[in-house]
Order: sequence, then C-alpha cells, then structure tokens
Amino acid sequence: MKVDGKAKILAAAREVIVRNGANGATVRAIADEAGVTTGAIYHHYKNKEDLLYDLLDDSLSVSTQIVHSMASEDIQADKVKADIVRETATRFKKDAENRLQYHFAHEVLLGNTEVQEKLKEKYREWTNRIEEILVNLYGLEETRLNHAVSAWLIGAVDGVVLQYLLDVNDCPVDEMMEVFELLLEEGLPAFIHQLNER
Repeated sequence: MKVDGKAKILAAAREVIVRNGANGATVRAIADEAGVTTGAIYHHYKNKEDLLYDLLDDSLSVSTQIVHSMASEDIQADKVKADIVRETATRFKKDAENRLQYHFAHEVLLGNTEVQEKLKEKYREWTNRIEEILVNLYGLEETRLNHAVSAWLIGAVDGVVLQYLLDVNDCPVDEMMEVFELLLEEGLPAFIHQLNER
C-alpha cells in the first residue's frame, strides 16, 4: 500500500520534532526523514510553519471526529465517553504535537499575528465541538455560559499537557485519567444540571 505523500511528510515531521524540538525541525531535516526532496514538501506547504500547523491540526482534531461519529450513529453515551477517555489519555502522550502547540503559543507571545489568527480559529472550532458534545451527551441546554464551560474543559486538558511537557506533574497518567473519568461520569452531569437550572 502506497503511503500518501502528505501523510509521509507529517509522520516524518512528528519524528523530527520528537528528536530535535519544533525549532530544530527544519524543512531539510523533515525531507531527509521522509526520504523526499524539499521541493516535495514545498509542493504541499508554502513554508515550515504551515507544515507544522497542519501536523497540529491533523492530530488534535479528535473532538471534531467524535462529534461526526455522534452525528452518524445513534448516540451511545458509554461509547462516546470511552472514546473521550481513550483519546484524552492518548493526547497526553502525543509528544510532538504537544510540543508544537506550545511552540505556536510561544510564537503568538512573540507577536506572530498570523499564527494567533490560526490558533483563534482552531480554538473556536474545538470549543464549538466540545459544546456539541456536552449538548448531545449531557443535555446541556442553551445558556450564555456554554462557550465558557467548553473553554474551561479545553484549558484543563491543555494545562495537564503543559504539566507533562514541563515534567512537573508527578501523577501517573492512569491516575489523571481516573479523575477524568469521574469528572465525565459524575462531575459534568451534576454541573450541567446546575447550569441548566440557572
């Protein structure tokens, strides 16, 4: 089976980032890892930042995939929650993608407005998908705080990812996930009930 050129480049970029970090992931290093020319990379991407953003976007769009699966089949709450737990645990281990997310955050802090606009769009998409999950899975009604609830949930996951990247979180991932499962099963339903009552 032939590997798609773009998929091959993204896989190579992931490997180079794990080895050298986002700043050390040059187009030449990615091309060498993929076994292609730099011209082949520029056929798909206008620059290194576009390539890295595509890798981030491709890997961290799980909430969108979950929403699509919910729309295409009868909602089975247990299956959706299991998918969310599995994908969140996987997210904590996505070293290259997690490094990239904070590479882009650093770019924004340095004043890169192009990256900031891309991230704003991406976070808006993620927040909307989380809101859809909360509506479909927990019966969240239309409230003025829906977007804020979704943003808090994304911020919590981003925060744990940062803790693991910085190697400052001593809690094993399985313990973090045990708390996360409790949140999904007990915490969110109770909180959403309170929110709907307001």
